[in-house]
Amino acid sequence: MSNNTQQAERTHQPSSQNPPRPDAMGFLREHWNTAAPFGALIVLVVVFTLMNSTFLTKNNGLNILSQSSVLLVLAIAATFPILMGSIDLSIGPIVTLSASVCATLAQQYGAWVFLLCPFIGLICGLANGLLVSYAKLPSFLVTLGTSFTFVGIAKFVTDGRPVPVAVSDLSQWFTGSIFGIPKVSLWAVVALVLTTLIASRTRLGRYMYAIGGNELTSRLSGVPVDRTKVYAFLLTGFLAGAAGLLQAFRVRSSTPDLGDAFLLLAIAAVVMGGTPLSGGVGGPLRTVTGVLIITTLSNGMVIGAVHPFLQTVVQGLVVVIEVAVTLDRKKLDLVK
Repeated sequence: MSNNTQQAERTHQPSSQNPPRPDAMGFLREHWNTAAPFGALIVLVVVFTLMNSTFLTKNNGLNILSQSSVLLVLAIAATFPILMGSIDLSIGPIVTLSASVCATLAQQYGAWVFLLCPFIGLICGLANGLLVSYAKLPSFLVTLGTSFTFVGIAKFVTDGRPVPVAVSDLSQWFTGSIFGIPKVSLWAVVALVLTTLIASRTRLGRYMYAIGGNELTSRLSGVPVDRTKVYAFLLTGFLAGAAGLLQAFRVRSSTPDLGDAFLLLAIAAVVMGGTPLSGGVGGPLRTVTGVLIITTLSNGMVIGAVHPFLQTVVQGLVVVIEVAVTLDRKKLDLVK
């Protein structure tokens, strides 16, 4: 071999003294769905702090925690169907139904009836899951239909009137604070920890991610797709019922529209947090960021004295912008 050839080979060999530098842009692109929502949250905190110095205070921080707690539980509930590429539009009505039924029964049988709220949600989730999995109906249409059914039952039970929730021994477990931290926030953290473990450490969680990635491939690989969907909707219903319990005690009343305000906010929080509607990636931990964005935005605009009507406009624009920024263009054909 000639000297020129040996010199050329040495020239093309990587130098051990100069290892390749990490690609910062590549890392950012890979983790964009996580970084973008977190960056948006930081921007909101900075902007509202500059608008009003009272925003970044301990009392307001605890206020944001309390405001975000029920929404977090419901957004986690919405996360699991979306992980599979499905959706549940009945989570808000399940909140209303579970709280209304238990508030009505509690007037005769006592406040401990409220412990049935999650199980009422479980029954609702079972109905949704069976219709989606075994009747082979689209989750959008199934849960849209059952949402009307659940709200109708709630109005029938309460005669369309608000039902007061009295202070009781049970309510003390969900209201007030411990060491200054709202108890409702602690329950939300418990729900977050348990669902994160389910999503990341159990076979059910792995199956949900697989179905969201590619349902046909998952089915051919032996994943029990239909049964997994039923379990996911069961979990969603259970959490939505638990959110109904928390909200009923939080506002000390059950109204025919108790869960209406939460539905779109919960779904928006899931998507804004980095769990796309096409499914397959994301999870409960990412949903936390989406919930904090929505709650921080609402709280900051109130402190900043933004006109109430304009607050709705701003919330809608932020949701659209955030989804546009984090949307995976490779899966646009799956998002109709």
